[in-house]
Amino acid sequence: MKLHLILFILLLSVPIYAQDYQLTIHVDNLKHTQGHVILDLFNDKKGYPMKTDNAILRKVVDIPTSGKVVFTLENLNPGEYAFALIHDENSNHALDVNFLRIPKEGAAASNNAKGFMSPPSYKDAKFNFSQSAEVTIHMLYF
Repeated sequence: MKLHLILFILLLSVPIYAQDYQLTIHVDNLKHTQGHVILDLFNDKKGYPMKTDNAILRKVVDIPTSGKVVFTLENLNPGEYAFALIHDENSNHALDVNFLRIPKEGAAASNNAKGFMSPPSYKDAKFNFSQSAEVTIHMLYF
């Protein structure tokens, strides 16, 4: 009986590892291959989408001559997320905007969410991730 109790306690102390889930994001509608595409992943509405310091992950991908950009987020834990994308045409690692704060470069969000006179809200862009998934997001130009 003592051996069973010891084995049970040992099993409880073994760490549970995250699933090997991945999120694959295809980005289409890029108007050209200049610059790169940046993805910022958030797990909270705080700072979404403009305060990129609040993102839990940032990935930058050069645009291949084919114009087909794909992000693969591996070992992503189940949970609630939202991401923002920009077509950083001049490679300055920021979304350039005009004096009215309208983007001068392409931008997009998870769920293909769109804002009205502002960036999309976290509420509109958020999604629940619980297993491997593949999505296509359409870059928007204003």
